[in-house]
Amino acid sequence: MINFRQTLRSTPALLERELMQRKIAVAVVAAMSVSITGLMAATPAGAAPADPVKVLQGTLKPGKGVRFSDVTSLVADSETTTFLRRTGKWQFGKKGIAASDITADAKRYSGGVFNRLYAVDGGRTIWIGGKSWTSHRTDVYTPEDGKFTKEPLGSTGAYTGTYGQLVNPAEPATLKVLLKGEKKGRMYSGKIGYATLAKVSPWFRASLPFGGDADTILTYELTLGADNLPHKLVTSRQAVDNVPTDGRFKTVTSYTGWGSKVSVAPPPKDRMR
Repeated sequence: MINFRQTLRSTPALLERELMQRKIAVAVVAAMSVSITGLMAATPAGAAPADPVKVLQGTLKPGKGVRFSDVTSLVADSETTTFLRRTGKWQFGKKGIAASDITADAKRYSGGVFNRLYAVDGGRTIWIGGKSWTSHRTDVYTPEDGKFTKEPLGSTGAYTGTYGQLVNPAEPATLKVLLKGEKKGRMYSGKIGYATLAKVSPWFRASLPFGGDADTILTYELTLGADNLPHKLVTSRQAVDNVPTDGRFKTVTSYTGWGSKVSVAPPPKDRMR
């Protein structure tokens, strides 16, 4: 029978090699432990994600902005009829949105609720600090040759704007309200009323100058991107107040280029009516 202890005594070189390997292994484990500890210190476990409102506030710099596009449809009797598409951009100021430039493309339909939308048409509206110029039809102006007239109410999208996206997540106060909805991953959903929007949102007040019915409630789904900024917003509201059979207006808006360079200027003088 081989005596194991005797064998180890008779092979000192083997024992020394084994001890050296153990020392190396211990050193490697120690180094990994220090590295992991440093990493944990840099990014604490369970650290809260960045506050979307603070992230948004960090992008609100003069000369910067964001681009967006939205599509509005009438959803009624399991049918969806798209009648308005808009593309535009917002220019930021120190405190929020300072200007916008929106171009709309509209389709005309007749019957039902569409008979109320006689003034929804294509055109462009430029809004700067509460003043606006539009090539949309107004109560006192029918556009010709793409010329602009001063929009009497200073609205962001003339008459057509009241059927675009009324909720603006580029406003910190508005975004804060939207984030109170039910959260699933990066999506927040819930309801928000015209009365609340009128209090917190300058964009809402400028897009719907007459205020609408204060009792109107919108449902919404806001999805944030990986950058914790708004990526997509879907809102839905009753198409005609107190007439639920007329269906709902659904607006889907997407946002791109947060913090990119944006400049909005009034129409050239030779294009003014």
